[in-house]
Amino acid sequence: MAHLSHRKFSILEAGSPRYVLSRKKAIGKSIYLGVAVSYECEGQIEWACSSYDGTEFESHEDTFITDPSSTGPEQLEKLNNIIIQTVRDFATSHNYRIQGVCIGCDEKTAKIVAADPALKCPIRSMCTRFWFDLDAAPCIYTLRGLSLTEEAASAARKVYDWFTPQFPGSIPRIAVDPETNEVLVDMDGHCHMLDLEHFEQTTDKPTWDKLLQLSEQCKQRKLKIIFFNSTPQGGGVALMRHATIRLMRLLGVDCRWFVAKPNPDVFVITKRKFHNVFQGVTQDEQYRLLQEDKDLWVEWCEQNFSNYWGQGKGVVDTADVIIMDDPQVSAIIPHIRKLNPTARIIYRSHIEIRGDLAGVPGSMQYDLWDFLWSGFISKTDLFISHPVAGFIPPRVPHAKVALMPAATDELDGLNKKMSPSDLEYYRRVFNRCAEDQGSPGISGDRPYVIQIARFDPAKGIPDVIEAYRAFREQLTARGMEDDQQPQLVLCGHGSIDDPDGTVVYEEIIQLLNQPEYRSYAQDMCVVRLPASDQLLCAVLRGSFCALQLSHREGFEVKVTESLSKYKPVIAYRSGGIPLQIEDGKTGILVERGNTKGVADALTRLYTDTAYYQDFINELRTKEQDSKRQQFFTPFQSVNWLYLATELAYKGNDEAVATNQPAVTEVEGTYMGNGEVRQWNAKYVREYWQNSA
Repeated sequence: MAHLSHRKFSILEAGSPRYVLSRKKAIGKSIYLGVAVSYECEGQIEWACSSYDGTEFESHEDTFITDPSSTGPEQLEKLNNIIIQTVRDFATSHNYRIQGVCIGCDEKTAKIVAADPALKCPIRSMCTRFWFDLDAAPCIYTLRGLSLTEEAASAARKVYDWFTPQFPGSIPRIAVDPETNEVLVDMDGHCHMLDLEHFEQTTDKPTWDKLLQLSEQCKQRKLKIIFFNSTPQGGGVALMRHATIRLMRLLGVDCRWFVAKPNPDVFVITKRKFHNVFQGVTQDEQYRLLQEDKDLWVEWCEQNFSNYWGQGKGVVDTADVIIMDDPQVSAIIPHIRKLNPTARIIYRSHIEIRGDLAGVPGSMQYDLWDFLWSGFISKTDLFISHPVAGFIPPRVPHAKVALMPAATDELDGLNKKMSPSDLEYYRRVFNRCAEDQGSPGISGDRPYVIQIARFDPAKGIPDVIEAYRAFREQLTARGMEDDQQPQLVLCGHGSIDDPDGTVVYEEIIQLLNQPEYRSYAQDMCVVRLPASDQLLCAVLRGSFCALQLSHREGFEVKVTESLSKYKPVIAYRSGGIPLQIEDGKTGILVERGNTKGVADALTRLYTDTAYYQDFINELRTKEQDSKRQQFFTPFQSVNWLYLATELAYKGNDEAVATNQPAVTEVEGTYMGNGEVRQWNAKYVREYWQNSA
């Protein structure tokens, strides 16, 4: 490889004209980095870094002289420090924003690393440092080129292609295998943000030990676990699956995730005639499920099965445990049973199903549930529900029901810690989005109240606006000037399987034009955001407190995320939310529809500093941190691995699978060891926490 010319990144001198000009930009320019490393000869490591903005490259080259008294891993850790500091100084001086970085080496160096596994840790450590220290999404690749600089430039172009550069913010593209529709999480493993040690640091020892024990069982028995749902991005299911697959991959567990090919006509059915009807947010007969709706939905599910997951695809036919997330693709369940009779099927219900309405013959909920249960969901081995009794629909025997709340991830873009400069960057990104949508932005010198949620009929957004109006009137009555009063931020992502988003958003914009809200409209930031996790994380971290005024809710991960950021939450007593908030300690619960009660709670939190601080102090306690662990990825993964190891036949006596009875013949669940268990609607955690 050609000798390095040792060119360097330009560093702008503080106060110089270009330095001053770069800081006048509303948002720093996005850049994408490629880092190439090579062991050229004994005693030195050569490296190059290339910065790419979509148009131009700028390169830096250097040689790191090793210290004979240090080990190889120690040398690489020192090199990591140099590289991180070099790119930080470069980006800071130009007011650039590093969005992603591709780190790699040539084949010769890759062989050296492969021969010494201890060298892999520092390389992976460099990746995680880019993620945590610089908020840049990192990936690893073997590189090819005539020189290190060419390799670095190639790496920079590669990572640029993985992002959506027309929008400021780290928004990696979601990769889906065109042959099987498998979601290739984290660029099929090339993106490396976290190591197991990071998860271990956020998890208590008993839970972590159980996770390692169960993952080892899965590997020894060579169990294959797969998840099915409708979409790879948008909504709580997708964010949980990205985090789950990420951790399972680090553990070495064979766990995969598949999604359906999108069909907008089907999504109208599954959102408005499944989701909304189950939650009881509409009683309009136009949303009753018709035969033509059933036919279209079943046909869509069957086409996805035959095209992507059926015979010979290496998906369903090789799986040991299959988890169905919600009803969107549940029509494939009979086909799974036929193709792979010994696969154990778990159905997970994460939305609030109005069990009271589903039990009334002739109601839309009754007819919908009867269709889904009798034809499809009843054929599963286990029904997972949120821990709310009213969420378990009629005809589901409690002997086959186990409880498991939803989870979020403490280390991904939605929840990781951020520096003050990160928070300011994303505030400006938010304001750019707000400006594009004709909405006011977040002021840099005023507090704000926030509700993060999809624009959905069940999320109570009109109630948020009315509560905010009443809150502002109370503050004005106390003599507080307008510029001392908090703003309101209403924002959220969309999802391709949710056609209601645009409709509800437009309704909210019209609502703000009503006379009673017009005087406060310039302090209400109502924005539909692109799929940037860090953007949501930052605006939530910058808030004064959070609202969650959902009229219907399963188990709201945004409540968990708010509490984990030490933000008190004011919420309605809806669905599973009361299980997440300790009233008067970590948040305030208000009866559904009581917007004045919400306004009163906001006023006290904002005007009584000691009262507000009591919530913050409680949220920061070790006791609360420990309680929240059950709502994070490692704990949730223990639940799934426990179910997989208990239900799967592989690794047990072959006669157990041969003697498997029909699911309708068993009062409970036929387990992998041949026993029959009656779950009796208990938490999954109760079983593994009490086991040896």
